[in-house]
Amino acid sequence: MPVFALRSEDDLGAGDTKSLTVMVAWCARAGFSVLQVLPINETSDDNSPYNAISANALDITTLHITPESVPGLTQKIYDELCPPLTVEKLRQGPVQYGAVKKLKRELCRWAFERFEKAKSKVADGQRGKFEQFIRDEKSWLADYGLFRVLMELNDGAPTWERWLPEHRSPSAARSWLATLSKREQTKLAGRERFFAFVQWLLFTQWSAVRADGDARGVALMGDIPFGVSRHSADVWARRENFDLRWSGGAPPEPFFQPDEFTKKWGQNWGMPLYDWEFMAADGHSWWRQRVRQVSRFFRIFRIDHILGFYRCYAFPWRPEENSVYTPLTVTEAKKKAGALPRFFPRDDETEESCAANREHGEALIEMLKDAAGDSIIVGEDLGVVPIYARPSLARLNVSGFKIPLFERDEESKEYLPPEEYPSLSVATLATHDHETMAGMWATWWREFARSRELAGLPDADGELVQKGVYASWELYRTQRFCRLDDRTLLSVSDYEPAVREALCRRLLESKSWLATLMVTDLFGLKIRFNVPGPVAESNWSERLPFNMEAVADDERRRRIIEFISGLIKRTGRKTER
Repeated sequence: MPVFALRSEDDLGAGDTKSLTVMVAWCARAGFSVLQVLPINETSDDNSPYNAISANALDITTLHITPESVPGLTQKIYDELCPPLTVEKLRQGPVQYGAVKKLKRELCRWAFERFEKAKSKVADGQRGKFEQFIRDEKSWLADYGLFRVLMELNDGAPTWERWLPEHRSPSAARSWLATLSKREQTKLAGRERFFAFVQWLLFTQWSAVRADGDARGVALMGDIPFGVSRHSADVWARRENFDLRWSGGAPPEPFFQPDEFTKKWGQNWGMPLYDWEFMAADGHSWWRQRVRQVSRFFRIFRIDHILGFYRCYAFPWRPEENSVYTPLTVTEAKKKAGALPRFFPRDDETEESCAANREHGEALIEMLKDAAGDSIIVGEDLGVVPIYARPSLARLNVSGFKIPLFERDEESKEYLPPEEYPSLSVATLATHDHETMAGMWATWWREFARSRELAGLPDADGELVQKGVYASWELYRTQRFCRLDDRTLLSVSDYEPAVREALCRRLLESKSWLATLMVTDLFGLKIRFNVPGPVAESNWSERLPFNMEAVADDERRRRIIEFISGLIKRTGRKTER
């Protein structure tokens, strides 16, 4: 459940920690013992949780802001900044990130000013906790606070390579600060404290959500992206940890072909590579800090693109240049860029390189497990998977993913029975990057129906007819996987409720120790949270069409909850706290 997609009665245009607490309670009542979310780190202009501007700072959109939840905020200020009409507009449609962040920062600014000046035993106690937070988190918070102040001085942009020269590194920035008047230094120091204040609020609220989940028997499951944004506080402050010459991504694969560039060259995420040799010199302290941080809030966490620890695909050009390379041949691209996309530290072309990559990845993942302590790591092992990766993860006792659409017999393309999935795995119908099952079913039916219309025409488009034939086979295969009667395809042309319920049942019947359902697949929605490759306004912004508090008020959704609650019990997946 992406946090931003939640709706609640008093949110400010995006799901927040209060919305998530409601979701935790709902999960407990429905019988779910795990609630998984996307990364919660502070996002940049593209709003992608996988392209954060800090590996440690949390995103202000997740902060629940009311006079009761934020010290220093008064009802008067809240009412002035959040008139009903403004709030209602923010709650309409997808997340309006710019407006939501602006409003929440303004509310926090007013609260911070009063918080700093308040005089009472309660205020003194709260300030003591705030000061302790600053001391405890100094290793990352000091650089982050300065980075955020410099962003404000550079038109709000995190692109530090384009900042004023005196701002482009921590040493240069601190030398520049020393030349300012005492008044200016005090003003900027106050802004640093403000950003620390926002993080203190977020850390406090997220710790409370974790505690509430533990008390209710619902384990929170988080997510760590493999990479971090090139334009992040981490890269700006600790450049020696990164190789900025290459742009990390993923090679072409059959399933994800949303545009011509991705189809031809793969996904160019723009993140810098890691200088693993340099990181090893201090025991990978940056990664250990990152893992310890996420372990504070989550009992389980998924490592996105865990394959990157074995070897990472990278481009010799930045994402903004992708359109230039789309029409080029391999020879032309190499001549222009001086090199071609490749794997680092080495490819998987020989047994020797495979063995070296496996050893490299295992050492890093062992380090991550050590840093995680009691938290459980699972690895997103989808895409172009080297032959050694899944056996290696199994040896490390790290669960990979099993998605029925990808688990097929190579010859017949039939789905493999979920009863044959290894117990050391996480089964799910889809992830946030995929089309929902309701969406897939509708697409297959549309293509199938269209091909039937064209089949008898002498000048029918052969490609469309072929797509329809493929779609019809996918419909039949899915029916067989669901153990539904396929004597007549027309009998289940409607996805609801038979196909959705059968898919949920088959997933929970798997041997995987953990089975998760996207909220969209649970409710039979077609909302898609992300389309990999292209940057679209719709990515990371779609919200549920209902409030979780009101789910029980809708008869259809109430039946869905009754069905899934019973299914969890019947399949033996109901666990005691």
